[in-house]
Amino acid sequence: MRRLRTCPGFTLIELILVLVVGGIMSMVAIRSFSQVHGSLGARTAQSTFTGMHAQARAISVEHGVPVLLRVDPQSGVVSIQNLNGDILRSRDFADSYDVTIGTPNGVVDLCMVPRGFADPRCGNVNDRTEITFTLGNRVRSVALLPLGQLVEE
Repeated sequence: MRRLRTCPGFTLIELILVLVVGGIMSMVAIRSFSQVHGSLGARTAQSTFTGMHAQARAISVEHGVPVLLRVDPQSGVVSIQNLNGDILRSRDFADSYDVTIGTPNGVVDLCMVPRGFADPRCGNVNDRTEITFTLGNRVRSVALLPLGQLVEE
């Protein structure tokens, strides 16, 4: 009686099954990663804006001159400027974080004075102004108050 030899290895069906399961798991991982990426980008943009707000206040107090924190949603740039228009610090949020900045009425100017608060007469923040950072379906926001306070939402 002759025995059938079995060859070690996998059958074609087993290989196809492994590839299909691997493909499904890869799709789930990629979808989860894109959601995390959106959340992190928006959160990082919000955090960077909070830091720039603090820098504007510190520069004004330290140098004894008013400075302007300017948010330009069209270009996606947030900058700290003196009143002559010279840029002291600038960050392109659209390029750096791939976020879209949203404001209620176009460009937002918050004028920080050396006493450590904002003066609505040289800026355009006269009431609560919400600034949003959007990446995909993830949105983070901050609110600027007339005297320069920042509220993270």
